[in-house]
Amino acid sequence: MENWLRCPMFFSAFVAAALFLSCLIGSGHRAVAATVQDPLLQVLIRKGILTEEEAAQIKAEAEKLAKEQKEEVLEGAIQREEMPKALQGLEVSGLAYIHYDAGVEPEPGGREVSFNRFTLGRGYLTVKKRINDWLGARVTSDITRKDDGDWEYRLKYLYAEVRPGDIGLLTDIKMEIGQGHNPWLDFQEHVNPYRAQGTMAIERAGVFNSADLGVSMRGNLGGRLQDAKEKTGNHHYDGLYGSWHIGLYNGGGYHADEVNGNKAIEGRLTFRPLPSLVPGLQISYLGMYGEGNKDYNGENPDYAVNLGYISLENPNYILTAQYFRTTGNAAGSWVVLDRDGSLADELETEGYSFFGRVRMWFHPRLSLFARYDHFDQDKDDDIADETSYELFMSGLSYDVYKGNMLMAVFQTIDYDDDAGKLHDLPSRGYRLGDDQQLQLIYQLRF
Repeated sequence: MENWLRCPMFFSAFVAAALFLSCLIGSGHRAVAATVQDPLLQVLIRKGILTEEEAAQIKAEAEKLAKEQKEEVLEGAIQREEMPKALQGLEVSGLAYIHYDAGVEPEPGGREVSFNRFTLGRGYLTVKKRINDWLGARVTSDITRKDDGDWEYRLKYLYAEVRPGDIGLLTDIKMEIGQGHNPWLDFQEHVNPYRAQGTMAIERAGVFNSADLGVSMRGNLGGRLQDAKEKTGNHHYDGLYGSWHIGLYNGGGYHADEVNGNKAIEGRLTFRPLPSLVPGLQISYLGMYGEGNKDYNGENPDYAVNLGYISLENPNYILTAQYFRTTGNAAGSWVVLDRDGSLADELETEGYSFFGRVRMWFHPRLSLFARYDHFDQDKDDDIADETSYELFMSGLSYDVYKGNMLMAVFQTIDYDDDAGKLHDLPSRGYRLGDDQQLQLIYQLRF
């Protein structure tokens, strides 16, 4: 080393290299110091918490993150700008019930007819549009099968939705103008999730259906129940103290012409009495009053429904019970006529139904459910004495993904001797045969 240092050429080269590296290091420190302009970082450098290199690295990472966030905001703005105005606030969804059914259907005189078929229980396509903060619209098509086997397209919902704002205890108010929901079935079908298997008890009996032309308002009582989905398993109709729905309708339902000028008033009131202690407990009343959608020599039959319902919902189970009595039905067909075809009386009916579902503890997506319906088509025995039927149903369901569901269901209906088929009038000595079916169902939702 000493010989190497004594050599003028190598010694000069060494000194030059050292000076050059010193300049680079010095300029590097000055560059770092010059780039760290943030006062907080400068204080941390002076206190020895950060080195200048660490401060420069933090500054560079912060600038990179800010740039990425700015690019994301800009990209979102470009996407919103590029989206056509007609598609802004637009929502499209679908719901279908795909069946395989096998069993026997009842015929008069104790006879029965076997069946084995694939079919579509229903097919709905819904388009919703948010026009502005207080105005929207909905259109829902209903695809069903006619008696001759052909598929029929029907319009189920088409209404303007107006949101006028809260009025004291009445909150989340929505007004439907057009062909909209009746006050009951949409509510019950969001408690009982198995509409894919078949209609709810009062609709299956033939009293009324789920939509009608008219004007209605609905909303919550006292705001919304916080974390309703986690507490009850259901985020629909999530009023803190309950919900309500009242409307004025033609009365005949969404797939019938208006025969008379009468309008039916229909209303539902639901209380959630213990939102803190038992948030899933609700007690409901439904009332409908008007005239049936028939004309018998210039006279229209009376129509009235009184229904009580109690439901207990939990993410792991659902229990419901209901009782109802009616005078006639919405169609105006449940009547007794004189020989000349004039109206003699409306049938008084009575029904009750119980439903339960329990999720399996070993697999939460798997549920066991059961239902029992009793309905007397002629409570006052105006036509015949033995006019009741009893429906028993049990099954398993599997939640596939976000409303997509598989079901296996066994159902049987036991008719009294004078009972008619579902929706039909009773008839003395009718003696319907067995009514049993096994259903495998896929509920498609998107």
